[in-house]
Amino acid sequence: MRNVGYVAVDHGARLTLEALASRLGGLWPNIASDGRDDWAEVLQARGIELLVCGTSDSTQGRSLEADACAAANVLGIPVVTVEDFPGNFIAAPDTRPTLLCVESEFAARLAAAKMPGMAIHIGPAIRYDRLRRALKTLRRSTEEAERAVLWIGQPETADSLATLRRLLPALAARAVRVWLRAHPRDAGYADGAYAGLDVEDATSGPLEDCLVRRPRLVVTQFSSVAIEAGFWGIPSLNVLFPDAGGRTLGAKKGYSVPPWCEEGAAFLLADPQEIGNVLDRALGCIEARNSVMQAFDRYFRVHEEGAPALINLLYNQGLL
Repeated sequence: MRNVGYVAVDHGARLTLEALASRLGGLWPNIASDGRDDWAEVLQARGIELLVCGTSDSTQGRSLEADACAAANVLGIPVVTVEDFPGNFIAAPDTRPTLLCVESEFAARLAAAKMPGMAIHIGPAIRYDRLRRALKTLRRSTEEAERAVLWIGQPETADSLATLRRLLPALAARAVRVWLRAHPRDAGYADGAYAGLDVEDATSGPLEDCLVRRPRLVVTQFSSVAIEAGFWGIPSLNVLFPDAGGRTLGAKKGYSVPPWCEEGAAFLLADPQEIGNVLDRALGCIEARNSVMQAFDRYFRVHEEGAPALINLLYNQGLL
């Protein structure tokens, strides 16, 4: 078997590669260059024969991963890139992977449009494999929930504040509490931008501490944390107003509505005039909540792990 190395920076990319490494083995934690070393020297010194790379969203993460992939290509080392969120794959001529792994036909079309002719494997999102294995323990009825929602923010402070300020009056009118978890890269949070909002700050501490409290709904613009909540049996609501989250999602990922929303696997709120109607369905309609969870299970293939299928493919293609 080849000597496998992994490079991932952001949280989602690391979760994905950790899940694969737990099955495949190899050099994890990350092999890494400190920014002064030459990546080619790092790869050669470690004897890397197959590089598995993440698709971080931050500027620093993308730069580091791109440098590693480019060095591997120069050395003739096969590169497998594993996307952790649809649209995160960025195309550049010198970073072309030997194989790209994505979660859906939708994600494959996005990637193929950026880099035509690329080999693409479609399989269950590997980053959620640990949750699939724990599904029986995590799952509860959608009715076993607190009268509260968990807000999961994105890095863009202005977008988050604009969205929350529209939602909070409607939630208060329905006697629904709001637990807030700001994004780790939300600079405004550290500067006190959310002070004065009628929310319970749940940013510090593990995410599991929030999910085990069973919020009735996870509300976000497009955070993958809402997907993690689905494995706990907690439905989610993507709030994508045209002047806030919707605009940012389109700019960052290349689409305005997440594919799981298109498939009914999450509630969607895109029109500020529909806040009340959508919240009433998402919070109070048992049939709608159960329907969303059934669609979630289909879309995210909650009973099928992604890592084994990719590993088998790598063996069959002679990459391991």
